[in-house]
Amino acid sequence: MDRQTLDMEGARQGEVSAASLQLGDDTIAIRRIATMSVEGMMFFPWDTPGNRQTQRLYATLCVANLFFGLVAIGWWGLMPGQPSSVVALFIGGALMLLGIFLGLRATLIAMRLKKREPYYRLTIGTSDGRQIPLVDDNREVLIKIRDIVRYKMDTNDTETTGEFDLNLDIIDLHMPKDGQRPERAAKVRPREPDGPEILFDDAPDAAEPLKSAS
Repeated sequence: MDRQTLDMEGARQGEVSAASLQLGDDTIAIRRIATMSVEGMMFFPWDTPGNRQTQRLYATLCVANLFFGLVAIGWWGLMPGQPSSVVALFIGGALMLLGIFLGLRATLIAMRLKKREPYYRLTIGTSDGRQIPLVDDNREVLIKIRDIVRYKMDTNDTETTGEFDLNLDIIDLHMPKDGQRPERAAKVRPREPDGPEILFDDAPDAAEPLKSAS
């Protein structure tokens, strides 16, 4: 049976240069990247035109063998005393067994056609409307590539370069050591006093009486 690979779902090789990104046969300018998203997808590796045709062939042969097998057994039942009926019985039994085998084979192929495998896709959209997918079964790898491309977009970096081949699990991309985004300084609000500020001294509780001159 034929089996599809992830290469049919998107790019698996690429290169990051100073100002562009190469994904398969497509080249994208870093400054023209508009969107990037990583999403989970489902993949049907055995669902190919050749496998579907093989499954239909097995199913057709199964029905045909069962039909002619029943006809031969019916002939034996209608003519039990004739020598040809014994031959028809053996032929009918063989056709029935062959039909059952072909039916099981068709069922197994049909079950394999419906088998799904998860994978992840990094879709890069450009300002001219193109969408180029990069696929792999490891989400962390796609996240790393996305972060490096985003770093180049945010900082206009031209020093970060490298290449990757997801078919061979080769990733030669490294973020610069000083490539981390500086954290914004937190605004410190002035501390408010615990109580109201006292501008004047408290007045005396009672004024001293004035002594009159005698």
